Amino acid sequence: MADETKRVLDALTTLREELPGLIAALKAGELTVAAQHRFAASLIETGELVDEHADHQASASNGHADGFGMSESGDSDDIDDIVAPSDNEEEW
Repeated sequence: MADETKRVLDALTTLREELPGLIAALKAGELTVAAQHRFAASLIETGELVDEHADHQASASNGHADGFGMSESGDSDDIDDIVAPSDNEEEW
């Protein structure tokens, strides 16, 4: 397993272990503002790790760091298919 993948999995595992207690504390109104900020920062950092990991995999597989190039199968990852579930903006 690549070091980068291990870092992503470690971050996700840590988040999974901490999540039940954080959710319970937030639900009970017991999560301090500082703890909420730390929790948000860990979510952001973990998300960035996953995003960077995906970018590196996309770059290695199709030469496009953004992941939106043509794959070898000829399928494209169209940003509209990823971002907008429908054309009806009122659903957002």
